[in-house]
Amino acid sequence: MPPPQARLPWELEEEILTRLPTKFLVRFRTVCKQWNSLFNDRSFIYNHLFLPRPQFILLTKYTIYSIDITDPTMKLLERHTSRLGLSLHKANITTCDEFLFFNYHPWEEKTSLCNPWLRQVKWIKLVVDKHFDVFGLGYDNSRPEKVYKMLGYMRCPSKVQTNSYLQRVSMEVVDNVYKMLEYFRSPPEDQINCAFQTLRFIDTPDEDMPMSETAKSSHVSLNGNLYWIACNRQTREYFIQSFDFSSEIFKPVCLLPFQESSSCDEHVLAVFKGDRFSLLMQSYLTRKIEIWVTKRKIDDTEEVVWMNLMTLTATNLPKLFNKLYGVSYFVYDNTLVMCCGDDESGKPCIYIVKGDTCNKIHIGADRITWFTHCAYVPNWTSVPLEF
Repeated sequence: MPPPQARLPWELEEEILTRLPTKFLVRFRTVCKQWNSLFNDRSFIYNHLFLPRPQFILLTKYTIYSIDITDPTMKLLERHTSRLGLSLHKANITTCDEFLFFNYHPWEEKTSLCNPWLRQVKWIKLVVDKHFDVFGLGYDNSRPEKVYKMLGYMRCPSKVQTNSYLQRVSMEVVDNVYKMLEYFRSPPEDQINCAFQTLRFIDTPDEDMPMSETAKSSHVSLNGNLYWIACNRQTREYFIQSFDFSSEIFKPVCLLPFQESSSCDEHVLAVFKGDRFSLLMQSYLTRKIEIWVTKRKIDDTEEVVWMNLMTLTATNLPKLFNKLYGVSYFVYDNTLVMCCGDDESGKPCIYIVKGDTCNKIHIGADRITWFTHCAYVPNWTSVPLEF
């Protein structure tokens, strides 16, 4: 009788699986029930999320690309999502934890969640007024299961030339300022229909919850809540604004670590190490870039403390102000990696900045005429079938 096969201790087996690339883990789900259960375990997912290097997701008119950066090289990989029916050239992308959130123009009356590594997409059909704008997606983090919610606002076309044209959400409301929270749950079919009877209205002054078009495309999602940079209209102080989907309220989180910067300076917020903020600030006059990070993880119990992680002064840094397709970035191994349009051509480029050097890599310069992008951590979390 042949000897029984040697088996590694489970702790060592789990450690090895934690360090494998995501593309292998997707295939290894079918090896055994124990591995499949492990890949669905929340602690394993978070342990794996801290190990991979972030990548960029780049949408063009017809294709989704992932961009893996290993200084000084770039690997551009096409994600085969044509069968998912995504209208790429009409979307803006942000992230909601493990997923990409596709936000379309209001007249499209739809949004979607997607995991491009698993080629999964969940369509959310909006059965609402055509002037309804989706701001972002989050979930109630106070409950054991995720209940996804959508934040948006109604437009009032008759007031499009005034400052208040975004402030009214129904014909019955005349003087008050309203913003809208939209709940949705999934029916058995493949689409989620958001009906009028599910609308909830949030009555609060506009000054307390500025929701600009810039914030719509640059907010970040952390622990189910949305965060973005705003400016107090009275004090002219820059701060981080949030919307808490659990309590359904807008609230300021903290001031930015620098209040002396010019209104022309560029500020970009991002998630750092999965549970903190990072903040990029570029001086309009000198192009110097500062990266600040929060000292502790973001929650409601601790005061936010900022610390300067790096100051970059390379002479060939790109100009980040007023980029047509925005700026996304991540910090990894004391290196700043940015995705944005070239200063002259506007074509997408990757910038790798470390110390006093800045390397630029062009991304298909002649083939790409329109694009949108964001930083994203590869993972194998399945898109939920029911919300």
